[in-house]
Amino acid sequence: MKKPNIVFVHVDQMHHKAISAYGCKYVQTPNIDKIVAEGYSFMESYSAMPQCCPARASWFTGRMSKEHGVVINSYPMDPKIPDLGQWLRKAGYETVHTGKWHVSGRSAAQSFKILHLGSGHGELGDSTVARSAVAYLKNRSSDKPFFLSVGFLNPHDCCFPASVDGGPGKYAFAPKIKDKLPPLPANFDYSYREGGMRQVRTWSRQDWRYYIYSYYRMCEMVDAEVGRLYDAVRNGPHSANTLLVLTCDHGDGLGFHAKVSKGYLEEEASRVPTIVSWPGKVRQGVRDIQHLVSGVDVAATVCDYAGAPPMPKATIARSWRPLLEGKRTPWRDYVVCETSIGSLSVCIRDLQFKSIIYPAGARLYDIKNDPLETKGLADDPEYAAVKKRHRGNFAEYISQIEIYPGPSGRARTSIPARDRRGDPYRAYVNWYEKVRAER
Repeated sequence: MKKPNIVFVHVDQMHHKAISAYGCKYVQTPNIDKIVAEGYSFMESYSAMPQCCPARASWFTGRMSKEHGVVINSYPMDPKIPDLGQWLRKAGYETVHTGKWHVSGRSAAQSFKILHLGSGHGELGDSTVARSAVAYLKNRSSDKPFFLSVGFLNPHDCCFPASVDGGPGKYAFAPKIKDKLPPLPANFDYSYREGGMRQVRTWSRQDWRYYIYSYYRMCEMVDAEVGRLYDAVRNGPHSANTLLVLTCDHGDGLGFHAKVSKGYLEEEASRVPTIVSWPGKVRQGVRDIQHLVSGVDVAATVCDYAGAPPMPKATIARSWRPLLEGKRTPWRDYVVCETSIGSLSVCIRDLQFKSIIYPAGARLYDIKNDPLETKGLADDPEYAAVKKRHRGNFAEYISQIEIYPGPSGRARTSIPARDRRGDPYRAYVNWYEKVRAER
């Protein structure tokens, strides 16, 4: 059987609700909507770690942030761990990349043919990235199967207005669209000026609404480029034998809980859109609310379809292939999401409940009945068993992974001095080892 081509499309910082096919009234994403209609949507999909470099390293290694070592953006990946580009080359694939890469400590050129040179931090612009990918699809002549990784930047540029003093409403054209501004989310925290995120404490409510409006426009911008690429895949010479995976590294605050950006474990940052398309091979129009999936599963799924061995020590990762093809298969009871930004914490999410666990305590939400995370249940005795079960899940997870102790020598000194302060490696190693000992 001929090996399939695989196109891995990743956007940056897209909120899991920012797709019109999923019911958002404030954004129009006709191209992603088409992929939703022709593909399989995982509605319970989580980032392995909701920041750019850690999440991306997890895609390409099939391992969690505390295994590959990229625990915040500036920390390098363990050089001994292979990535998908290297792994699939050994399996006979032509591995190609264009656009944003942003895996610290690992150059994409080590593992892929690069279609358009750049730093890999998104400076090329999404239209350039889409055109280079389309040109590759139209002009390639090799008989080898290909793995094409396409990294779009937007809606990540929302980070710029979110970090400007004075708020996004300072731009001159804001009054012209005043009547078009979306409302604030239902779980908006109106006390943000006192205890909210530092960069938004001076914002007015109109600033917030303008930020949300601008964010949706950036989603529409990337949707256009995703559409350009998707049309080339589905209408080109490789259509019948090409699997396409579309996902995102992490979400964005988008005003939920009066937050912007990412790095924390509330749903707006940790939950991500994930869609898989291959008409005739993958079930179409499915919105799966029964299976919890993770960013680490990308590598397992790609290897499964490529006929490549599983990546080394990818103990948490699961291939989506049986689900995509409608086959019965045992599945995980919970999914894990971690962060080392701000407060070191871990999310344990099952199909109904979600715990955010810290070294000194935990929060608990009933996501099924309280999807906006407005009612904390951690102190309610009625949910003590859920808290205990999630603590046990956390300990089980730690027993399954190989904890990375951190780099040494030159790799360690390459980390900016400001990011070496506090030593997050020591913090999580000590905590994880303590939890492991409790099991």
